[in-house]
Formats: sequence, structure tokens, C-alpha cells
Amino acid sequence: MAPSGEVHLDIALSSLTVLGGVMGYVRKKSLPSLLGGLTFGVAYGTTAYVIQTHDAFLGHSIGCTTSALMATMMGMRLAKTKKVMPAGILTGVGLLGFMYHAYKAKQWA
Repeated sequence: MAPSGEVHLDIALSSLTVLGGVMGYVRKKSLPSLLGGLTFGVAYGTTAYVIQTHDAFLGHSIGCTTSALMATMMGMRLAKTKKVMPAGILTGVGLLGFMYHAYKAKQWA
């Protein structure tokens, strides 16, 4: 079964965060990058799964929480380091994911 249009963002974010975490580990031997990337990748993958198979409102709520958490954590890192890559990029991605999931959760409520 092909994924519905509502889960494409989460599949992309899952892939992006896992790939970013692996790249951070390979390039800088950063275990926090690897763990963070895998954690957020699994969370976005879970969001896509729940939206696709169970309850769209619950899935978008999980995605909203995941995105808010990523935006907050990476926003704090951006404020501390002032480095756009990766903290600034992931802060923006988290904010966009939050806005999307909040909008979709409101539609399904």
C-alpha cells in the first residue's frame, strides 16, 4: 500500500534526521548526533505509521510534539553555538513540521 500524502513529510524527516545523525557520527565521531538522529528518525517514522494505519489525529499530535521538541532542542543549541549548520537548519525544519502537524491535527479533530 502506497503511503498517503499526509505521511510523505514524516518519511522525509525520518530519513533526513537518521542520515544527519549518521553523518555527524561518521564525520565528527559525535555519539549525541547519532543518538539524536536515530531517536528523531524513529519518532517521525512512528508518526507516519500511526497516521497511515491507526488514527490521523493521534499521528499528527505525535508529529507535532516531535517537531516542537526538535525545534526547542535545536533552537537552544543554535542560541548557544550560533552555527546555522546543523542547529539552524533543524530548528527551521522542526518549526515547519510543527506548523504542518498542528494544522493537520486541527483538521482531524
